[in-house]
Amino acid sequence: MFKKTLVLLSLILTLSTLQAQQRVSVKASIDSSDLMIGEQTLYHIEVSGPASLNYIFPTFPGDTLITGLEILNRGKLDTVSINSERIELKTDYLITSFDSGLYYIPPVKILVGSDTIESNYLGIKVMTYDIDTTKIEVFDIKGVQQPPFVVSDYLVEACLFLFLYALILLIIWLYLRKKFPFLKGESVAPESLLPPHVVAIMELDRLKSEKIWKFGKNKKYYTELTNILRKYIERRFQFNALEMTTDEILTLFKRDKTTQSVYQNLSQILQLGDLVKFAKIEPLESENELSMINSYLFVNQTKQEEVKSMEEQKEELIQKTPEDEPKAPASESDDLNKYMPK
Repeated sequence: MFKKTLVLLSLILTLSTLQAQQRVSVKASIDSSDLMIGEQTLYHIEVSGPASLNYIFPTFPGDTLITGLEILNRGKLDTVSINSERIELKTDYLITSFDSGLYYIPPVKILVGSDTIESNYLGIKVMTYDIDTTKIEVFDIKGVQQPPFVVSDYLVEACLFLFLYALILLIIWLYLRKKFPFLKGESVAPESLLPPHVVAIMELDRLKSEKIWKFGKNKKYYTELTNILRKYIERRFQFNALEMTTDEILTLFKRDKTTQSVYQNLSQILQLGDLVKFAKIEPLESENELSMINSYLFVNQTKQEEVKSMEEQKEELIQKTPEDEPKAPASESDDLNKYMPK
């Protein structure tokens, strides 16, 4: 009895498997079974079966259908519903071959649920071209050659390089023009190369020698005198004294402790100059001479002395006291003179 039961169960499982396989069909086809070397054709796989089952298509390792047949591209999987119970699946493979011969394509295995369904067999013939070597001259393989030089291939890079090069030159030129005024074509005044106090003393000496106030030209005298001092202040203290009023300049000098000692001298010159230029008063000759003296004092008291190097100091010391010349004994008058005001 037990043996009969086992046989019956085996028959039932076998029949169910056969029924499942009958319900699912796998078909493989090819567009052309005769190809020339390098030509391409489509390899189709079609599966039809119940919609309730899962279908898994095969994967081909290395994009090779079989040895000698290469897969160039795989199309997408199309699903077509026949009715609510059955579906049809289709996919295509673009294949080619570069070796002549007769190729046997084995059945494709499709996994359906827990079962495997195989397709039909196919064959494909790949043919080569007949070449008459007696009529064709065979040449050796040529070596690697340099491509010809074409200007248009480098036009964009050349234009970009020239633009950047010109931009860099322009930036350098503008910087040099700003730093060195003579590059602009403008003449540089020799006075601008001298220290501010030297230029001011030279201008004061010139104005003093002219003595234009003695000819009644008081306004011109004070205009030139105040301009000399304003230019000196501008170069010495680095602020725009030519564009400032007298009160603004005097306020700056009064506020700074280092320049308070020269405040009175500068105040006498600038304030008297404003009265002569704008109020048209007539100053005394002594006042004109006092303004000149105060101008010299102001420049000498505020000038910035240049620090000499050690080498220059040694040379001056050697020139003043040569070793081969004996020193004269200092007299009493010399000792007194060094304490006298200069």
